[in-house]
Amino acid sequence: MVSFTTIALLSVAQLAAAHPNPPPAFQVTNLNTFEPSGRPGNENVYRVGFSVTDPSDSSATTCEAVWDIAVATTGYPATYLANCTDPSYAFKFVDYHSYYDFVLDVKHTTKKHGKKTTKFAKALVDFDIIQCTHAASGFSVCSQKAGVGFALPVYGVKKH
Repeated sequence: MVSFTTIALLSVAQLAAAHPNPPPAFQVTNLNTFEPSGRPGNENVYRVGFSVTDPSDSSATTCEAVWDIAVATTGYPATYLANCTDPSYAFKFVDYHSYYDFVLDVKHTTKKHGKKTTKFAKALVDFDIIQCTHAASGFSVCSQKAGVGFALPVYGVKKH
């Protein structure tokens, strides 16, 4: 005879198996952006740099994108760019509007027991995350606010 408690426990176990916990969010630190002035003789490249950690395996990397002011609205990485110190990471910008308003999308591929897994994580970069200063000479610099965490929730996992 099966008790009600046994049936309830089996139901909870099946529900948990059907809806596993999502992987932990990636953590971004040291996010900084740079908008050039566009004035002749000055450095005229956009720059975005950041560090990211995947807490599920404690791996971390530093990434950077640089593009010329001449292609300000089209030169940003709209497809995954593998410009990180750890080649298992890549990133792109989604809905890029400016150096202080875009979605950072990071992917991380790991290999375990001969099988690859790629996790995708993203979140909005805006004035809740960064603080900007503007120089009289025309350039702008933004940095991640002190004490403000920036989590990129994992939105997809691909096993291949």
